[in-house]
Order: sequence, then C-alpha cells, then structure tokens
Amino acid sequence: MVADCVGLDIGQTAFKAVRFRRRLTGRESVEYFHLPLPFGRPETAEPARRAGLLRNFLWQHGLYGSGDIVTALPCQDLFIRTLSFPFRDAAKLAQVVPFEVENLIPMSLDDVAMGSMLLPPKESPDAPQKSRSAEVLVTAAPKDKVAEHLKFLAAADLKPSVIGVDGMALYSVTQFLQEEGARVPGDLAIIDVGATKTTLCLVREGRPALLRTVLWGGNHLTHALAVRYACSFAEAERRKRAMAVQEVDAWLEPLLKELRVTLHAHEGNSRQHLSHCWVSGGGSKLRELSGHVAHELGLVPVGPRQGFGASCPRAFSIAFGLAIHPKIVRPRWKAKAIGSDLAVDLNAGADAASAQTAASRQDRRLALWGGLLLGMLALIDLSVRVYVKDSSLTEIKQGLHAQFVQSFGEGSSTGEEIDVARYRVAQLEKSLSVIDGSRSNMLAHLSSLAKQLPPGVPLTVRELTIDGSTVHLEGETLSFDAVEKIKQAFSAGGKFQEVSVSDTRVGSAANQVVFRLTYTVPQP
Repeated sequence: MVADCVGLDIGQTAFKAVRFRRRLTGRESVEYFHLPLPFGRPETAEPARRAGLLRNFLWQHGLYGSGDIVTALPCQDLFIRTLSFPFRDAAKLAQVVPFEVENLIPMSLDDVAMGSMLLPPKESPDAPQKSRSAEVLVTAAPKDKVAEHLKFLAAADLKPSVIGVDGMALYSVTQFLQEEGARVPGDLAIIDVGATKTTLCLVREGRPALLRTVLWGGNHLTHALAVRYACSFAEAERRKRAMAVQEVDAWLEPLLKELRVTLHAHEGNSRQHLSHCWVSGGGSKLRELSGHVAHELGLVPVGPRQGFGASCPRAFSIAFGLAIHPKIVRPRWKAKAIGSDLAVDLNAGADAASAQTAASRQDRRLALWGGLLLGMLALIDLSVRVYVKDSSLTEIKQGLHAQFVQSFGEGSSTGEEIDVARYRVAQLEKSLSVIDGSRSNMLAHLSSLAKQLPPGVPLTVRELTIDGSTVHLEGETLSFDAVEKIKQAFSAGGKFQEVSVSDTRVGSAANQVVFRLTYTVPQP
C-alpha cells in the first residue's frame, strides 16, 4: 500500500475523520467517519472528557495504526503572511524568511512554531513562464497553542504525523479535484461553514492568497431560531434543517458582512475580482445556502462542471484535505516547478524549534562546562604563579638575611634587621665622629683647648660638651689663680670669643679648684 492517511477534523460539536488509501495499482478509496458531540453540556467541554470521546471514536472505527494521522489548527490561532522575494533559491529562502517574519508578528521567534510553503507560479497567462521571484506563504503559531493541541491529542493516545492549517486543507481539496480532471476555477472563494466558526480560503490565480477564520457558525443561527420560536436547541436544529435559506437570511447577515469586508479588502489590494464561490462544511447542508451566499457576494457558485458534484466531500472538506496531505500521500498534483510540497506543517516547525532549543541548551551546557574548565585552569595558573613568587620571595629573604648576618652578625629576630642596621650604623657614625676632622668633633676641640692652655698650668677635663659653636668645659686645677690664668689665656689671641668662668669652688681634695669654662669658637 503506497499511501494510507487519516485526516482528523476536531470540532466543537463533532469529530470528523477521513481515511484516504491509495494502493499500488493506483486505486484510491475514501472512508468517512463522524461522531456528533452533545452541544451545550459542560462535561463535554472538559478536555479530559473530549479526549476520552476522541479515543473511543478512533478505536471504534479502527483508525489507530491504520495510517498517519494529520490534524490542523484553525486560522484564528495563527499569524499568516505572504512574503515576496526576488530569488527562488530554497536554501536562501530558509535563511531569510525567519528574519522577515520577525518584523511582522508581535512575538519573538523563540515563542512560535513556524511553517512555510513556496507558492507555485501564477496560472495567469500574463505571468512570465520562468520567474526568478518567489512568494512564500508563512504561518506562525504560538508554541503554547501547539503544545496545548499536542497535549490534548496525547491524552487520546494520539501523536499526529503532521499539524496543518484548516484553511490550507480546503485548498488541498481543490488541487485534488483538479488532478482528477475537474475544471476548478483559478479564482475561487472557499467558505467552510462550521458549527462555531467559518473558515475562508481565497484562491487567486491557482494559489492560496488569504486564509481567515470568521467567528460565526451554524450554532449561532440555531440559537437565534431557538430564541425566535422559544424552543430547545435540538428542536431549533431540526427546524433549521427543514427551512429554506430565505427564511433565515436576516440571521445570516453577520456572516455575510464579514465575508464582504474580507473580499473587498482583498480585491482592493490585488485590484482583481474573484469569480467563483464554493460553500462547504456542515453548515452547507442548509437548503440553498451556497447559491444565496454566492449571490450576496456577487460570485458564481461552483457545481458539477467544476468538479464540485455529489462525490465532492462537502461536509468533510477539511478532514478530506488533511487526509490527502502532500507529504504523506505524495499526490500527482504536486507542482514540479516549486520543488516543495504544497502544504504547511506546524509540527515540523515545532520539532525544529524544539531541536533548536535542545541544541541551544546543549550549547549552553557545553559553554558552562567550558567556562568551568577555563576557570579551573585559571585558578591552577594563579596558584602556580603565587607559589613561584612566594618561593622566589623566600629565597630573596634568606639571601638578604645571610648578607645581614655576614655584615652585622647574629642577635636579631626576623623582621628587625632594618632597625638593627640603623642602630649599628649610628654607632659607627658616632665612633667615626671622634676622628672626623671635617666636623666640630670632640678631638678637634681638645686639640684647640690644649694649644690654648698657658704653660705650667695643669688642667684636668671632667666634662666637655659641644653645642654647635659653643663649648662648655668642666675642669679642675690647683688654685684660683690658675683659673684666672686659663681664662685670660682663652680670651687672649682672639681665637675664642665670649669666654666666661662660673661655678668656681674648692674641690674635695687638697689643692683642687673646680670651675666651669664656656666659650664660643668662631665659624670659619
């Protein structure tokens, strides 16, 4: 079996599934599965309850393990942009697209899962056959939305192979019909009316031009009928199925208004008008809805001539478009000029973002370990440097101490060498000052004093004090007359000045007179 894919459309009021199979012979088979959900009951809105219902639905119809599962996110949860580039190189586009998208969405690229699709060339006859420019359809979904979707599916024991976009699934249906030989218009507005929302896909020149979700569905009409006829929701639903569209056109106006605004804005930007309209989804079962919507929008409704006949999956359009996903079924309608499949996969973008995040985490861990290793090496280098400097300092201290001991001898503790050296030097200077003739030292003054003494007069010097140029001498001699002779000898000659004698007295020994002599030595 070449291809086996299950498209799963998870709605608020129903689960829809389509199993598409293509055998080796080329024969294709399509199976449709549907599970309506009670609307308005609080227990059915709980995610755990809905996951249980989905699990039972898949087990009941044997959809587990019967092929790849493809699901979709609604357009309302996505940022969808079409970007134009002057080149078509796929590698360059993959590098440039994220930077262009970052300026167009109000979120960081780290917070979104991105999918992109290189659009096929325009089908317009005026378009050049070989264009070097390219247009890329980019979708960005917040990661929390993707994570919430995956969490719900995991609760139902389901892991999707691909997460697409519901609007692109509608476009895939038209491409499949065109492959089957249908004459699908190149300018087409696809309107899928669901229970709680309406999905819009505008196709321009054979390419998806705009995807949008309008928050209006068939349940809004049912509620209006329940209020109008004062009946239950189920009774209003039965009435709706039996009524013609002209009877409820007043309640369809909110949807038609949103569709008109969207079409006018698109036609104003492209300066071209759409030609046809296809209404699908569960809400299309309302009698004559397709023709009424087309008439109100000024479009032509498609029919069997364009391939939208009774065999067209009108109510299962989104599920069918997911079941023929190009990356799984490999359709024959793949555009060879593009070089890539005509589908957007948000799951791949989420996986790539997760892989990039894991790689970033691994890089951060490696950087952390590298930083720790560099820190350890730096610490070891610092320790070695400190050890070497400490060893060198110890050797220098030991050498200095040895030189100190050699010069000044032992007898001082470590750290007192400078004080001891200063004391020893002061002692040496004091000793040298006795014989140093260049200063007013004691030896020079004694020499001058001895030369000045009168002959025959003995003098014993008890104390000699030198205060600058003034000399204070305490001495002893034999008599008072000898003291007078010494004073006169020092005063005579002019060698000394201000000579005076004081404290003259008789000593304790015989023939001993003690006196004090003060004089000034003139400066040379």
